Amino acid sequence: MVVPQERSFELRNGLVLTAKHWKTGGDCRVRDARRFLAFHGFLDNAASFDLLAPLMLQQLGPEPVEIVALDLAGHGMSSHRQSEDYGLWRYVEDADQVVEQLGWQKHALIGHSMGGAAASMYAGLFGSRLTVTILLDNFGPFTRSIEDQPDHLLEHIQEKKNMPNKRLPFHPTIDSACQARSKSGQWEIEYESAKMLVPRGLRPVERTDEQGNTVQGWTWSTDQLLTIRSAQSLSEKYVQAFVQRITSPVLAVLASRGVANMMGMVEERKSWMTKTEVTIKVVEGGHSVHMENAPAVAREVCPWILAQDIGEVARL
Repeated sequence: MVVPQERSFELRNGLVLTAKHWKTGGDCRVRDARRFLAFHGFLDNAASFDLLAPLMLQQLGPEPVEIVALDLAGHGMSSHRQSEDYGLWRYVEDADQVVEQLGWQKHALIGHSMGGAAASMYAGLFGSRLTVTILLDNFGPFTRSIEDQPDHLLEHIQEKKNMPNKRLPFHPTIDSACQARSKSGQWEIEYESAKMLVPRGLRPVERTDEQGNTVQGWTWSTDQLLTIRSAQSLSEKYVQAFVQRITSPVLAVLASRGVANMMGMVEERKSWMTKTEVTIKVVEGGHSVHMENAPAVAREVCPWILAQDIGEVARL
């Protein structure tokens, strides 16, 4: 089994992004459609791909395969933003710099949930460098009507004002943090998935108990700014402008028990995508289906990639 390397990328604004890097084939050239940049979902991290990535390495072989799964800014072990917001376009800008540092001229893209939203925007901007785009229980950014956006901004301002009064969650053990993550409402994941994901998103912390004793424990490493509403939401027209520019083949693997009303969004937005071919597959599982049911996701993703037959065959 291939053990991923830990990577880091320092961006021009001083931000440092960390990543997990899987690669087979040694120094052999990797075909463009076997080279993936992977974006995780909201409040997750690069470990989100710990089950799917090894399956892709195996099933896309014997050719060399390369997967770089980022900890997006403010997540996992990556830096927090100091003077910028967490708009989706920021992740796209960050990813552009990572690709530049990797020296990739062309590559494939895979994104789950929020990472899929960022991937769809990236695909709309950098179509000439993308071979394929894979979305996991996502089909572009969520939106709000333009009329709602003043209220949305007011909510952001008020929530940001209240942030200093918010106490960070405290978990006495990593296991208790995993238990909490596995019961987090709409976005809950199975406990086994939480055990894989959560440790990368924790940092040690101390607190004083009622007896005045110092107690060691854990809290989330995620930037607290991510837990409040963003300053600006997107409109459907805005998203359409990006999505209709996508030229790389698109595969959307949706979860049978994933985001509500996803199929309605897919049908409407698919009609915008006149410059590419779109394939939709549904796999049994919840929103984090690539963790809960990675073999089923791989069975959809890998044959589809092989069928695209894009790029020069690697020399083994």
